[in-house]
Amino acid sequence: MGPTGAGKSSFVAKATNSGDEGVGHALVSHTSEIKATKCTIGRSNVVLVDTPGFDDTHKSDLQILESISDWLNKTYKQGTLLSGILYFHRISDNRMAGTPLKNLRVFQKLCGNKAMSQVILVTTMWDEVDESVGNERLEELEGNYWKVMIAQGSTTYCYRNTLESSRLLLSQLVERKRREVRLQKQIADKNLELRETDAGQELYSRLDQIAEKRADILARITAQRQQAGDQATADDLRKQYETLKAELDQTRQQIQSLKLTSVKRAAAYIRKSFRVRLPFLHLCTSFQFWLTVTQCSTFDGYVAVARSSESAVHIAIYACKQNPVRCIHP
Repeated sequence: MGPTGAGKSSFVAKATNSGDEGVGHALVSHTSEIKATKCTIGRSNVVLVDTPGFDDTHKSDLQILESISDWLNKTYKQGTLLSGILYFHRISDNRMAGTPLKNLRVFQKLCGNKAMSQVILVTTMWDEVDESVGNERLEELEGNYWKVMIAQGSTTYCYRNTLESSRLLLSQLVERKRREVRLQKQIADKNLELRETDAGQELYSRLDQIAEKRADILARITAQRQQAGDQATADDLRKQYETLKAELDQTRQQIQSLKLTSVKRAAAYIRKSFRVRLPFLHLCTSFQFWLTVTQCSTFDGYVAVARSSESAVHIAIYACKQNPVRCIHP
């Protein structure tokens, strides 16, 4: 996984010794679908799964998350777990902001803390920077943006764009114990919708920030258009406005698809917080109720507080049935 142009498809081509034909470059995305490629590392059969970045040029961020989620959960239900997750980052990038940061944050939520030990943070494009500059940037990544992930068990790897370097990286994964990621457990085990998951809500938050920034830029362009002194400048600003307006509209559509009502958030919180599966909880969201479950300091268990509906009380009891529970219904 990783941003567009980080070298994911190129790595797969190199590791499988299939050449660079069809590999994407620059800011144009080559991988718009999930692609699985088989290869052999020593005596182990390995499947490399190439995913599009969240800044894909052909699909929206929401569509990308949906496709990754669908693939992960389909394979999870089939009993297939992951030996490792490779997150690619261009060492040639002189700063971590905007799209790369959005990719990283959604990636962290998708994996979850328990799966961080399966993650290898792979830096690419070392041939495009001086070694000293690359090492300085790597130190900044390790000491800042990747610090928490490394503390939770993630490791780093400098990929040198050679067959030997790719095989050495994969050889670190083949003996690892396989496990699931948080997104798989939240959807398959907790019965959450994609937009209710931590990854879905992180994407919602990031898109909301992007929409706000684009709206500000749009307002500035509108002001500049009104002050344009010649027709050529006015036409150029109009084109910028139309392009940005279309991007803003698309972003707002994605935000609306990911937005949760207060009732949905409460239901999602219950299912995230308890190990019991609530297959029918989404059917009860039409009731007007407010429900919260919080840790109680007075006894070893949970307090469930429900208002406005008897059904909410029954849901609370079901959710907490394996724990001491106190129900309050005014």
